[in-house]
Amino acid sequence: MSPKTKAQYKQIRHDRKAAIEDAAMQLFAENGFSRVSISRIAQKAGVSKGLLYNYFTNKEALVKDIVVKGFRQMLDKLDFNFNKEITRERFIELINKNFDLLQKEISYWNLYISVITQPAVIALVKEEIFDVITPFLTALTKYYAQNNVKNPEVHSLLVGAILDGVTIDYMLGPEEYPLEAIKNLIIEKFI
Repeated sequence: MSPKTKAQYKQIRHDRKAAIEDAAMQLFAENGFSRVSISRIAQKAGVSKGLLYNYFTNKEALVKDIVVKGFRQMLDKLDFNFNKEITRERFIELINKNFDLLQKEISYWNLYISVITQPAVIALVKEEIFDVITPFLTALTKYYAQNNVKNPEVHSLLVGAILDGVTIDYMLGPEEYPLEAIKNLIIEKFI
């Protein structure tokens, strides 16, 4: 048997970290962040507790990593350059991509929202979340300011809150939820 290459070790490390994150997210969603121990996460991930600590210094670092990674993945999948000026057409494209992403990956977002909305988790990750979503809010604020909307910052926060609320409502009953009609109303009222 030949020794493993650097690429193979890197892949093993990536796979183990992903297994830990997946196990933690599932346990946090099902049982609540506060009631899940590192030992339980390690057991579910199929790794030793010591190995888990090689990846994450503690449970708080693990949940921060999960939350920030989720937001970054969402922004990456939106594939939207927030540094480029937002026009009406680009804003509509952003809303469409957001709704498409929600529909395609509902099971992931269901788990993710279950974790991120827990008070103990919010307290830990508030700053990290705002760091990640600042480009989105800044771009929307510029859009509203350029269109002479009163209180552009407030409008940006409202649109973000509406998108968050739609996500949660849709997850509660995706079969019955009028997602397309809601999307069209958001475009009509806020763009």
